[in-house]
Amino acid sequence: MSRRLIVILALLLALLLALGGFYLYLAGGDNSASEGDTSPTARGLIPVRSIYTANGENMRRPVGLGADANGDFVVTLRDSQRIVMFDGQGGWIRTWGKRGLEPGNMMAPVGVDYDRASNHVYVTDRSRLRLITFSSEGKYLWEVPMLNPLTPIAHKDGVMVTTFGPVVLMTEQGELTKEVGTRGTKPGQFDYARGGIVLDDNQAIIADTNNTRIQRVKLTGETTAAVVWVDGKVPEKQDDPSTTYGLPSSVAQDSEGRLYVLDGFRHAIVVLDPETGKQIHAYKDLEGASDGRFNLPTAIAYLGDNLFAVTDTYNDRVQILRIVLPQEDNPVARYPWLLWLIPLVLLPLLLLFFGRKRWYVTAGTMELAESENKLRLLAAVCRKIHVTQDVYDRYKDAVEDDVAIGEFLVSLSADATDDDSPESRDERLVAHMPTGAQRLLLPRVRLVAESEERAEALSGKGRKTLTFAELSAEYALEGEKIPAVADDADSKN
Repeated sequence: MSRRLIVILALLLALLLALGGFYLYLAGGDNSASEGDTSPTARGLIPVRSIYTANGENMRRPVGLGADANGDFVVTLRDSQRIVMFDGQGGWIRTWGKRGLEPGNMMAPVGVDYDRASNHVYVTDRSRLRLITFSSEGKYLWEVPMLNPLTPIAHKDGVMVTTFGPVVLMTEQGELTKEVGTRGTKPGQFDYARGGIVLDDNQAIIADTNNTRIQRVKLTGETTAAVVWVDGKVPEKQDDPSTTYGLPSSVAQDSEGRLYVLDGFRHAIVVLDPETGKQIHAYKDLEGASDGRFNLPTAIAYLGDNLFAVTDTYNDRVQILRIVLPQEDNPVARYPWLLWLIPLVLLPLLLLFFGRKRWYVTAGTMELAESENKLRLLAAVCRKIHVTQDVYDRYKDAVEDDVAIGEFLVSLSADATDDDSPESRDERLVAHMPTGAQRLLLPRVRLVAESEERAEALSGKGRKTLTFAELSAEYALEGEKIPAVADDADSKN
């Protein structure tokens, strides 16, 4: 087996191992589904990672969830009064938080969001009735009292906080801007809305939780907000089976603008058109403990690249999922790491392309071919004949049977020398041949010598040498068509 083939196989093996490890990292993570739970995952919901611990600390009762534009996300651990930050792949970054009633302490942190632009992590505390703000490094900055704060939603103009009724708009420093809507069941009113998103046109999409509906509203109006559309209806009784949602608790928006509504009671993720509120698709009946299933999930956030994080509250974990709509479902959409196979396929082709032969011919070989009237043979076989400058000068005007030999010569510049012996000329030729790492990418090198003695003397360091007699025996001159000369960077001087 040639050294080049061994190198190619080694590179392919390394790529396969790297891809396999990368896939196991994404698909494996901290997964540990409950024993005996073999419920299938809904089509289009691809579990990527389940996070049960963060720096050795159990993810007990994760509730709030917020992500920044880069996919880093923060989670509130309600029962342990902690905030945990992860990167977009679920890697732990830091944890902070302390139980207490002092400024910066927490008693029941439920909602959270992360605004990278202001470097603020907003946390709502249901027990202390505060909006508490930290830096992304976990440093306490400030807090303001609020009546029944539920979820902070960072946006370009500050932060919106959902409450038991009105939606509260504040600057990024916690200064009240206005309140929109009141508590109630009318369109434009809210009842313990737990989540939402703020749009660029002074509108918001609110998960109106206790009213079991989603509303798109304009952020105007004191008693009722101006309604753009409503999806769902107010329940007529507890656990009303006729409602669209059981308990919509959170909304996320992907890069295409589509809305993903998390329904905690019915263990579903419903995809909506943001302009009309019409349902695009629904992933239903997802209750369970295996990856891709939930037990009273609370919040959802978009991480980018079809990845979403979900606080799977009563499974005590955070799940990272890839969500692919049926009309977009294909192997690459489900497993983007397959794109890494493209270089795997192209690599052998590139190596073959760069691995074309490059011929180096000694001065003695040129003289022997000239004496046997076989310079045309060298031209036909080698296409480009790499020779030292003195050989190029000698044969650049040579013509054999109407074939201009000079058109096939490539001169190799060399330092001037008074030593014109065959050994010296061959050493200058060999000095221009690629060695070491260059041999892995440059064309396969062939050196043609005039005799077995010279071929043996010039062999070594992995160079393949052959004699002019061997070349003549392998290639017949009759019928050979002299190819056109390519105009490239290797053309003659």
